Amino acid sequence: MKPMSSSEYANLWSTYQKKTMVLRIMEHALQVTTQKDIQSILRYAHQEETKFVKEITQLLQKEGACIPEGFDETDVNRNADRLFDQYYYIRFLRMLMKLGIALNAIHLTMAYRNDVHDFFSRTSAHSNKVFGMCTNCLLQVGNGTIPPVIQMPDHPKYVVDEKYLSGFHFRKRHLNASEVSIIYHIIENNNFGAQLMNGLSKGVQHSDVRKYLQKGQELSIDLYQSYAKVLQESGISVPALPGAVITQSKMSPYSDKLIMYLVNLLCSFGLTSNALGTTFSLRPDLPLKMALAARDIFSFAKEGAKIMIEHQWMEEVPEAIVKD
Repeated sequence: MKPMSSSEYANLWSTYQKKTMVLRIMEHALQVTTQKDIQSILRYAHQEETKFVKEITQLLQKEGACIPEGFDETDVNRNADRLFDQYYYIRFLRMLMKLGIALNAIHLTMAYRNDVHDFFSRTSAHSNKVFGMCTNCLLQVGNGTIPPVIQMPDHPKYVVDEKYLSGFHFRKRHLNASEVSIIYHIIENNNFGAQLMNGLSKGVQHSDVRKYLQKGQELSIDLYQSYAKVLQESGISVPALPGAVITQSKMSPYSDKLIMYLVNLLCSFGLTSNALGTTFSLRPDLPLKMALAARDIFSFAKEGAKIMIEHQWMEEVPEAIVKD
């Protein structure tokens, strides 16, 4: 068997980090949720994620590589009370699977060895399946929303005027379906993020982490409101997104290290969403808006990285030393 490439190793390494974090989050969720539909999804996801973590361990051991520390029992407090209403934990898992879908798609394109390609094919299928389970569960109980519904076209159309490319001042055209889709998902992600950081900030141990989460909540709210305004200017109502019932618990179920890693992942996802938006929009005000949002997200993420380094919470990605 040919040796594992740098891209395959790097992606397995980062996947181990993410999946051990997901396991800790689900372990607490299983402790504090009682509804059968929620627990059924959580148990299934936890069982499969555990298998994937063991498989990564075996793949890396065969290469003689050390196993990352990732996140373990010290990063979860199973005795902590619930931070959110029970269905928020399904929204939480859904967001984690959305992240997984995006990352697995990238990892698959970088896999050359059959065993690594097979691994990421199966993790991709798993993320897709659990994402669908979470979405269906939320919609069935009225705790989820769908993007705006538009009138279906009855015939194809072609662009006939360069005004289609206008987007500044008073010459803005209405949004097209692709632009609405991307903007809605940015709104949905920031609605979730604001609620998450609000809840997590209540019980963190370090004051700099608390201030950072509060700043992240404000940034998410600003982005939510800003993009909602874009929809409204095109005559599109913003769907009533679900709120989160945040409990009075002051005890964090997760370590500050895990929380900061999670926020860093969400920042990466936010940057990806904005980059995708700039690619698929031909109305020039939107790529500019998304580039400015990306600047703010990047600045926020960099501030978080400095906090992680200061507390020695950032596990270093292995250095690239080429074999002779």
